[in-house]
Amino acid sequence: MSALSPAGQDRLLMFGLGITACAVVGLMRHLLVQYRDDAIEKPVRGKPQYITQEVEDSLKLGTLAKLLKSTSHGIQDTASTIICERAVHDGSTMDVLLWYIAQPDYELREQGIRALVHIMSTCSPILHLLNTPKGYSALVTSLQYSVDDYEHNVYDPDWDNWELRDMCERGCLMILGQLSDQYGVKGLVRAGFIEKWLAKEPWGGRNEDERQLAFMDSLAKDTRLADIAMPLFRDEAARLRLEATRLLPPRLEEQIQDAGHVSSVKDVRMVGGEGTSGEGEEGDHLVQAFVEGLRRPRDSSVEEAVVRQRHREAMVLNDGSRPLGRADIIERQR
Repeated sequence: MSALSPAGQDRLLMFGLGITACAVVGLMRHLLVQYRDDAIEKPVRGKPQYITQEVEDSLKLGTLAKLLKSTSHGIQDTASTIICERAVHDGSTMDVLLWYIAQPDYELREQGIRALVHIMSTCSPILHLLNTPKGYSALVTSLQYSVDDYEHNVYDPDWDNWELRDMCERGCLMILGQLSDQYGVKGLVRAGFIEKWLAKEPWGGRNEDERQLAFMDSLAKDTRLADIAMPLFRDEAARLRLEATRLLPPRLEEQIQDAGHVSSVKDVRMVGGEGTSGEGEEGDHLVQAFVEGLRRPRDSSVEEAVVRQRHREAMVLNDGSRPLGRADIIERQR
């Protein structure tokens, strides 16, 4: 075998050096990548920890007060839930809240209502704790004081003034609405809800007939107040109270039939014209018959029908120093 020439030996040497250099670079890169990966501290996934009942019971009020001031919303919500659950299971705390709600001082009532509404939205249903004579009495008493807290808006058939009501009044009505929906209206009637608050609402009208018409018209509306007033209308004892306070005319059913508005209660068409009688409560038929019968002359006016169908633009002027009222709304028809 002939020996390589000096030029061939040089080429072979350069080829070997090139392969060796590539191998060294690849090896160094692999070692550096491995060193980098080993130097990175991987986050340790902690096991979920749950607060046991023993831990909750061991937390003192001072600790919970500090947790409420935490910058973490999760910690704030947890501390708030613990406090609300303690209040629910502590009978004296609920009694204190009801005492606050029934006080003539507005600030005390507002604190009590806000706390009670927050507890109801945070904890499990607690309506059974308020379904007592003491609970109904406190809520109705607060509403009785709310009559003079601010100037109420006169009833308007075209809009619901629920959002313009004071916070204390709205909170009490919301709770009483839930109570009446679940337990009936007997507690409301016994607490004097009709005499102390409902009859004092500014239903408007120049005489008693127009006032009664406004109240009956409100029953046919889909409003928050109608959710309480309609069950009262259906209840026999409550209806007698409504008649005694002149919100309803006496012997309503006889007046409807004697006035000739309908030949029979069973001939009354349901609200919206989607069905006939036999569907729903008899009280609903009476409401619709009475309201439609009294409103028929007014509805026959073409001009008034056109006005009610116009779009309305409104501007609200209120600097926040007083509760928003009807006088703060400036409307322009176009």
